[in-house]
Amino acid sequence: MRILIVDDETLVRKTMQSQIPAPHVVSLADSLDEALDVLDKQLIDLVFTDLSLDESEDRAGLQLIQEISKNYPSTVVVAMTGHDEAHLVEACMKAGAVDYLVKPFDTKTLTQVLRKAPVLHRLLRKNQTLKHQAGSKLVTHINLYTKSPAFKAVIETAKKIRGSGQSVLIRGESGSGKEVMAQYLWSLENDDSRPFIAVNCGAIPSHLAESELFGHKKGAFTGATENRAGKFESADGGDLFLDELATLSMDLQVKLLRALSSGDIYPVGQDIGRKVNCRTIAATNENLEELIKEKKFREDLFFRIKKFTVTLPALRERKEDILDLAHEFLRSGNYREKSFSPKAEELLLTYSWPGNIRELKSAIEVACVLVDGDEIQPNDLTPHLVQSAPVYEEVIKNNSIAEIDEKALEGRYSHVVSEFELKLIDFAMKKKGSESAAARYLGIPRSTLGDLRRRLQGIKK
Repeated sequence: MRILIVDDETLVRKTMQSQIPAPHVVSLADSLDEALDVLDKQLIDLVFTDLSLDESEDRAGLQLIQEISKNYPSTVVVAMTGHDEAHLVEACMKAGAVDYLVKPFDTKTLTQVLRKAPVLHRLLRKNQTLKHQAGSKLVTHINLYTKSPAFKAVIETAKKIRGSGQSVLIRGESGSGKEVMAQYLWSLENDDSRPFIAVNCGAIPSHLAESELFGHKKGAFTGATENRAGKFESADGGDLFLDELATLSMDLQVKLLRALSSGDIYPVGQDIGRKVNCRTIAATNENLEELIKEKKFREDLFFRIKKFTVTLPALRERKEDILDLAHEFLRSGNYREKSFSPKAEELLLTYSWPGNIRELKSAIEVACVLVDGDEIQPNDLTPHLVQSAPVYEEVIKNNSIAEIDEKALEGRYSHVVSEFELKLIDFAMKKKGSESAAARYLGIPRSTLGDLRRRLQGIKK
């Protein structure tokens, strides 16, 4: 643990420091101001503070406890005093201390506190994680089940990464489950006190991105009325999930690389770095190698974040899971009484799902609302699923797809499907003239069509 001892008596500080064994790292401070300076420069897990600092009649010690409780809520504080008085104990606990020691105390007493501190630290850290997730779905441990050989391989890779502490890059199409995979990686560590902080990089306004990631100091810019911890600091000791990583500006990529390389973060308005220890899990549906060639993504950052790479198969590449997922969405959406007709199941299995799992879930949610009875029929599914059949027939009718040779198909299912998808998109583009119109024609989001075109054209090259 990272420990700070605050006492205006040098002998007390040095004696306590000598009694705290490795691998604990101990810092010392003799005043309120020096203690706050240490806390400002590094993350501390446990603080021992005397209540009487600088002859201020207990106020400085209580003020320090209050400051820590407000600005460093995951830090465990133990108060120390030479007076065993009930009103002092009560004041310390109200200020935010978790324990109270009467001086002089022996090594045995100090050792007992050190044994309890990690548990208290985990509880405080878990409480902070819950606060960060307030208003959103709480992160819980999950298990992943699959019948797909392709996805089984992904799960096995994820299990091998467990405990490594190394950064992970999750790649896959939009809607393929990258955040779920990040949550699964967190779950494998089997410690729910570890923070899991998710950041959608694409949703952060560019002028706020640095502050959002690294925090800021009071007065750093207009509107910065108090110190604010960034996502890196909130994720200390756990996982920071950076979704849509490729949307970060080149300038911010430099600062992100510095944080990942050194473990130091620099809040806006602060010149001295602070050490953080969190695992970075990044995700993108972009071709980072192409972005590097186009000078839109830093190559050194790419190699830093891809210590381990997990590539998620598209839903069309794991058709074995479609019906299981569909039924799970019925259960999780409180539609347990609903079921799919055989023809609806056939439609679910034959549709290409360009929007992947996200599109499947959306289709089922819509169908559950539209269905009149308890059995979902094909016409209850979302309009773009129903419209896909005429489009397919029109493509075939116009000979846009050549007859498939049996030998050419053998062992090349994914390649053949990709070829068909590309020709289907090209057909829609020629017919409608623009991505937006083609996307409406096919019944898919324009962003999904754009992602598919880039990916499929990259495969073709």
